[in-house]
Amino acid sequence: MKTWPAILLIATVHAADAGVPSLEQVFSWEEANTRMATARTEADFLLAARIYLRLVHAGVRNGSLFYNLGTALLKARRYEEAVSAFRRAERFMGSSPEIRRNLLLALAHEDKNAAEGLGWTRWVLFWHYGLGLRTRATVAAWAFCAFWVVLALRVVGVRRLTGTLLAVAAGLVVLFGSSAVGSWQQEMAECPILVGGEPAVPAVSEALPATNAPTGVEKRP
Repeated sequence: MKTWPAILLIATVHAADAGVPSLEQVFSWEEANTRMATARTEADFLLAARIYLRLVHAGVRNGSLFYNLGTALLKARRYEEAVSAFRRAERFMGSSPEIRRNLLLALAHEDKNAAEGLGWTRWVLFWHYGLGLRTRATVAAWAFCAFWVVLALRVVGVRRLTGTLLAVAAGLVVLFGSSAVGSWQQEMAECPILVGGEPAVPAVSEALPATNAPTGVEKRP
């Protein structure tokens, strides 16, 4: 029973990591970034968002993906979906000036009062919002291991500072562990992002106009 929290935290660390991407995912990532770089209209940005969403549908989870997805949706004026993407970007990579700025922009189009700030809880729970999921889970896992090492030293007779170190390690486990597990539970409970009332994860042939078809005509299987 003593090892299950460590197992849970280690599993959370690995779950927060998208792993090694496949060649198809790398191609989709580069394709979406190219679309973003050359986009000029809302429709162009929406196409880029659809490609990013295809990666999300494939199980890719990282802050950069959600940040780019949120930016594409913001420029496509899909503000509600952009808010969701930016919150998930913050969850995985931690808050940053860019994420906060774009999140506020998206929120402002839904609620004018949102532009005044994102809430006092961000300042109180600075470690939760400021650090990415993987970082928080890693800190909690190391603190958990340190707790048992210090406890073992105390059992064999080492008393100096062990009480303080035990308290610090336990505090880190509680703060960072609950934060990481809570964030992952939120991610698992996320509803799929929809664009235009349809699942925004179309097949490649549906998302991109065929090169050999007239403009505005999509290639169908």
